[in-house]
Formats: sequence, C-alpha cells, structure tokens
Amino acid sequence: MKVLVSNIMMLNEQARFDAVLREKGIEPIWPEVNQFMGEAQCMEFAGQIDGWLAGDDRITDAVLEAFLPRLKVISKWGTGLDSIDLEAAKRRGVPVCNSPGAFRDAVGEYAIGLLLTATRRLARTDRMIRQAGWPKGRFPGMAGRTMGVIGYGAIGQGVGQRARGLGMEVIAHDPYMSTAPDGTQLVSFPELLAQADVICLCCNQTAENYHLINADALEHARDGVVVVNVARGGLIDEAALVAGLQSGKVGAAALDVFETEPLPQDHPLLQFENVAVSSHNANSTIEAIEYVHANTLENLFKHLTA
Repeated sequence: MKVLVSNIMMLNEQARFDAVLREKGIEPIWPEVNQFMGEAQCMEFAGQIDGWLAGDDRITDAVLEAFLPRLKVISKWGTGLDSIDLEAAKRRGVPVCNSPGAFRDAVGEYAIGLLLTATRRLARTDRMIRQAGWPKGRFPGMAGRTMGVIGYGAIGQGVGQRARGLGMEVIAHDPYMSTAPDGTQLVSFPELLAQADVICLCCNQTAENYHLINADALEHARDGVVVVNVARGGLIDEAALVAGLQSGKVGAAALDVFETEPLPQDHPLLQFENVAVSSHNANSTIEAIEYVHANTLENLFKHLTA
C-alpha cells in the first residue's frame, strides 16, 4: 500500500513518520509542499495511493474522481475540513477523518495570548527593551469588556472559558447551534457586532462566510473593536481591516491566519504596532500536536486495514 503524506506537520518530521509507516508495511510518498497542495499538484498523484495523510490540500470533486477507485481514506491532520469537498467524498464513498476538538486548549490559550500581545503591545515593548529602551505605555484592559466569539465549537468554547478568566463577558454567534453547551448567550451576527469589544473568529471558512468581517461589518461594529482571527484567513477582508486600522475604527488586530500564507513582507498589516501577527501556528502545544499525530495515523490505519 502507498500513502501520500502532504500535511506540513508530518512533512516537518519526515524521517520519524517514514519509519512509522514503513513498519506498518506502507510505502509513504513525500511531495514538496508549500503550505498545502493546490488541485493541480494533487492531480500529480492520482491513481497512485491507497491512503492520504492530508493537510489543507484542495481536495475537490475532480481530485476525488481522479484518485478512485484506489483511494480508501483521507485522514486529515488537524480539525478543519473546509479544503475538502465533503459532499463529493461522501457521494463517492471516500471516508474523511479528522481530530475534532483536539485544539480547544492550544488555540484557546493562543487566542488570548495574541489578544494581549496586540492590545498591550507586548512584542513592541520586548523589541524596545532589547534596543535599550524602557517604554511605559497605557493600554486598554480586557476586564469588563465583551468578547464576541464567532463559531462556538470546541475552540470557540475554549476561548470563551479563558476570556471569562480575564473578567470579560462572553457572547457567541454560531448558525449551527440553538443553545451553547456552556450556557453562553447566542446572538445574531448583527447583535454580536453591536455588542462586542473584541471579535474572535473560531469558525470554519465556507462559501457563505468568506470575508465575513468586511467594510460593512466593521462599520456596524463598536468603535475601537479588536479583531482576533485564529480560524481561516479568508474570513477577513484584509483591505477593509487595514482601512479600519488606519481610521481607528479597529483598535487592534491579532491574527494567526491570512489570505496569503506565508504573509508577504510588504503586506500593509505589518505597518501597524497595534497588530500582532503569527504564523498559522495557534495549535502549537506539544500535547495537542502529539495527540493529532497519533489520531491521524490511527484513522488511516483503521480504514486501510478494514
């Protein structure tokens, strides 16, 4: 059996997982990947594999058709499945597995860390001290403010839990929920915009919510709103966010994801001291990563040996 390994996390430890797979009698295929494989690169491996340890690869209906009848399973590293045509996979009988809930704590912690980095200028203070400065700033605190979480699954609930630890009120918007498991008040998107001092994006990206945070949404948000994104870059219209930062409508932004990754060095978001940026790495705890490694392999083996 042959398995395509295209997720960045296992590619970064190729020797380790090459050995694990070969011990199971599986021959791994290791492509060169820049973040994820587009449809054309995926097609290069059509008909050659029995299983796929996938990353954020663009696995479309056309890709699935080309990989059949040989492909038995797609085991996605991580939680998000928005890059895979799930309806097509179901229709064609290809099981798609992931690790739901695995990053609740890791991403919840990171979202709050990014929020404080942006609002309290932590990175700037660090840089200035290293350059012999000793800055004394005055910045907004979070206690008593309202955190509006968009997408209230495991990660959103993890953010909400930690926001309450800062003394924040928490509201959430999730079109797939009628009640929140932890009792958080669910509101409409317009209500969230009107009430939230901080908007934290924790949802999957879909065709319906692409550029959810755009110029119109920011116009209806509170003055000085802080935007946090630990979900997907396409949820934010970056040009509108830049305009909001320039006008002061947006008080700060904390961003782990972007429409183009890696983020170009000339991107206008990098000109703002009240913007904290990160490298799509909010899941970066040892515990979470090792759990997902193990679960992703288990999902693969379960379907290949069935």
